[in-house]
Amino acid sequence: MFPFKTLGLGAGGIKGILHVGALMELSKHQSLYFPNGVYGCSIGSIIATYIAFQLPLDNMVPLMKEYLDMNRMTPKFKFEHLSSVFSAKGMFPMDTFQASICEMFQKVDFDIENKKIGDANMPLYIVASNITKGVPTLFSKDISVIDALKCSCCIPGLFRPMELYGQLYVDGNLFAPCIASIMPKEEALVFSLKKHRKHHLTPAMIETMSPIDYINELYIMSSSLFHSISLTDNTLCMSYPNLQSDSDLEDFNIDDILKHAGFLFNEFISKRSL
Repeated sequence: MFPFKTLGLGAGGIKGILHVGALMELSKHQSLYFPNGVYGCSIGSIIATYIAFQLPLDNMVPLMKEYLDMNRMTPKFKFEHLSSVFSAKGMFPMDTFQASICEMFQKVDFDIENKKIGDANMPLYIVASNITKGVPTLFSKDISVIDALKCSCCIPGLFRPMELYGQLYVDGNLFAPCIASIMPKEEALVFSLKKHRKHHLTPAMIETMSPIDYINELYIMSSSLFHSISLTDNTLCMSYPNLQSDSDLEDFNIDDILKHAGFLFNEFISKRSL
């Protein structure tokens, strides 16, 4: 069973803290070195980058709390941002997101702005959705890490589509809700985050919803359906009560979330070995 040679980390916003808890538990069984590659999508791409460059995992939780909060990664809302949903197909550019991510990595003395994916200590693959071609994309090798992360984390409606080399990209979760669907299957371990709907849409409800909430709800519905049919035997699907992709970690017991993720990992491994 151990060691796993390939790791996949799926999308799910701040729920990615469950990835960290599961990785902490995995580190008790094997080195967090994956010679066949680390694959990451959206929040998973940020954590995958952290792992692939072998940065200290024990710093990840406080960094997530400080820098991966949605309020930290987006500008202060102004009314004109709402009109950008129609003209620019997203409220915000990704400048504030980039600044937050770069500052987060600088906290561990890592200059992410000047790194290429191929500089990582193990193969790194960052997943984004290419809406020019209508296919998922795996960024690797000579692509700038920060450009790939922006593409992978570009939530439709919230952020304006990212242009890279003349093509447009949005969040990898759009075309790869379960990252296992685009990964090699052998000797792979995949951590996936369950999708949870906030609302059940009714005629009365959509009249009062903002365009962003409506788009996000449709996005969650479509990704949930694809996610459920793409799971593999090597996929650990995790959730935590009331923890949503846009939750504030200050409202939760972080130690309990990490402990819960460790429990889910051990349960998963136990069943897999049987």
